[in-house]
Amino acid sequence: MPRRDHPRSNRAGRSGDDLRKIAGIGPAVAQRLTDAGIDTYEEMAKRTTEEIAAVLVHMAGISPGRIADQDWIGQARVLADPPSEPPLPRQRYAAFHVEFLLESDNSVRRTRVHHHQTDADDAWPGWDQERLLAFMRERMPLTGAARPADAVDSEPPHIESPGQVPVRVPSIPAGQQPPPATFEGLPASFLAIEELTPIREGQRGYIRRPDEPSLVRLTIRTNPIDKPIPCTFDFSATIAARRLGGHDRLPAGSIHGTIRIGEPLSVEVAGPPLPIGLYRLVVNVALYPADHSLGEASIHTQGASGDLMQVANAPGESASAVA
Repeated sequence: MPRRDHPRSNRAGRSGDDLRKIAGIGPAVAQRLTDAGIDTYEEMAKRTTEEIAAVLVHMAGISPGRIADQDWIGQARVLADPPSEPPLPRQRYAAFHVEFLLESDNSVRRTRVHHHQTDADDAWPGWDQERLLAFMRERMPLTGAARPADAVDSEPPHIESPGQVPVRVPSIPAGQQPPPATFEGLPASFLAIEELTPIREGQRGYIRRPDEPSLVRLTIRTNPIDKPIPCTFDFSATIAARRLGGHDRLPAGSIHGTIRIGEPLSVEVAGPPLPIGLYRLVVNVALYPADHSLGEASIHTQGASGDLMQVANAPGESASAVA
């Protein structure tokens, strides 16, 4: 028979399953379901999304659509009758609800954030990006897993340096020819995207007017590895601004150049003005052999998400005044 987790006791003294093991269900939601008699994976698997949502009708952010998107019923079926073989790694959700109270000029008066898996909340006056990112990082630890170049829309977490000690290339004895360079199997940590942030006059500036060009600072680094590779590479970077709460991606600039192994490179990338709204910067960086020809395929790509950027009218300025 397949193994099953030991049941736990709920507040009513009955034996039930730990519903918090279902991605998307936190302690408060689990207790509300248990109080309504949905206290086992098997019972959850019998219900419809509408029946579950009806039990949680007074809880913010809960709807049949969200329950279906996070597949609570499917997860419950798996937990109720787990396979005899260990399951393959699967995706899971880290769900946050972020709420901004905006003034008439679209400046942020108050920020509130809620983590659905733990029911943790935080709030503070105004806009504080570092506090928001710290709240998310504490509840969604980042890993160094490789990401495909076309996955910048999957709401990775904020950019962080890999924090790995580079492996030095062994020296070549005098008179011995180095082996030919090979680009097969370059590790994910080979290219680090260390910074992607909006700037104004050389400093970080997260708010700009709709008539201002988008100016972004991008910092990248190529790390030494334990295989023969050249000292320099060509690169190209394409930056876009993705509107929060939607899928619109607006161009925010592109650049190409040369980078040396082990030396961080910071560049300022200018792009067109953006419409009023709140955006997440995203970037896709491609590496090529030095002096590559036009149309030559890249040897390594990396995509990442960067800082937030708000486009808003200046205080006391109407939208028509800057149109």
